[in-house]
Amino acid sequence: MSIIFRRETVMATLLDPRKDFAPVKHEIEFRYDPLTGRSTRLAHLGAIKPQPLDYSALDGNNKGFCPFCPQNINRVTSIFPQELVPEGRLRLGAATLIANIAPYDAYSGLVILSDKHILSMTELTAEVLCDAFTLAIKFLATIRQYDKNILYYFIGWNYMPPSGGGLVHPHIQVFGSKNPGNIFMDSLHSTHRYKTENNRSYWPDYLAEEIKLGERFLGKVGDIYWLIPYAPLGVLGDVLGVGPHNCTPRELQGTLLANLTEGLVRLFAYYKDNGIFSFNASICFSPAGDDEFPFLVRFSPRTFLNTKYFPPDTNFFQVMMQQPVCVVRPEELAAEIRPFY
Repeated sequence: MSIIFRRETVMATLLDPRKDFAPVKHEIEFRYDPLTGRSTRLAHLGAIKPQPLDYSALDGNNKGFCPFCPQNINRVTSIFPQELVPEGRLRLGAATLIANIAPYDAYSGLVILSDKHILSMTELTAEVLCDAFTLAIKFLATIRQYDKNILYYFIGWNYMPPSGGGLVHPHIQVFGSKNPGNIFMDSLHSTHRYKTENNRSYWPDYLAEEIKLGERFLGKVGDIYWLIPYAPLGVLGDVLGVGPHNCTPRELQGTLLANLTEGLVRLFAYYKDNGIFSFNASICFSPAGDDEFPFLVRFSPRTFLNTKYFPPDTNFFQVMMQQPVCVVRPEELAAEIRPFY
């Protein structure tokens, strides 16, 4: 059975006042993720652009109180229980691992990327990312040794306010969980279902098909393949990284970690050149012993719709209907990003 990229198109007709109320047709496209079948609505193509935001006003004397700045971190941030992390907090280079004071799960850590309050896209260097991910991986490895009942491990990142980042001081969140969320579990179960139904592994088939088509594939950095998903989750489209199978946190080190950071630095170069200042991201590891599910990285730009009222780029479709809306064609986005890979 081959990978199916299914889509449906509908047309909406209206009498447009900008054209003397002449009939105008608008195309709306529904795309279905080839793995899970989840749908994405492509509409208002080109209608939303990244809004320029000046984050420099949040730095220096204007930043207010920040618990992650060096003068405050030891005094006001949480520490882990000694039986989990004997040191309480961990430090590597400019990165610091702390316990999340507002945890989302039984094991909920937070890695502060730098002593600096604001890091621009260009300052998210391979060295900064490597130190932060190394601390995250060490924490996840500790969870695995401490609690054998935890099967799922992932990292989340809200960068700058449009993404839901309540603190602009750069940080990532790190989780060991029994319930890693619907997207993770849908992808995991669908991967296993494909194997059962076809006696083949989904992800090699999927990558081979995307490389053959050449429409959304960006390139390969070491052992990580980069591409634009057929049915994006984000309003401005996603970038997906697919790494090796059976990649638990323990395997993300050395060359593979260097592959990841290099791929992200290339992505950030594109974001900077195209006025993208915020994103959501997830990094999902293979459950232990799972030979079918790969290491997955996903980034979605975020923005405000305008800088007068600062409305978010999400609405009832995403929140109440759980259906992503995307205003860019994945194939056109791939053509823009491909030169960076």
